[in-house]
Amino acid sequence: MTTEHSATGDASPNMLAAATLFVMTRFAERPCPEVAQMVIRHLEVVAEDERADPLMREVCDALIGRWSLHAVGNAGLRAAH
Repeated sequence: MTTEHSATGDASPNMLAAATLFVMTRFAERPCPEVAQMVIRHLEVVAEDERADPLMREVCDALIGRWSLHAVGNAGLRAAH
């Protein structure tokens, strides 16, 4: 684990996934690029956590690109939802 990821401490993969879902919910309540950046960061941490289930890691990794569209403030994507 890199120094950058040591901020997660001993958080379990389940706790990290729960935190990711919380941030996603915040975005759904009030979409903004900064919250989308937080979602991306959470997804990256889960995707890189070797303790996490391989399927969870794969899904988080796949979602990073989609959330990047929200992080740049793509209003057209949000309007489509």
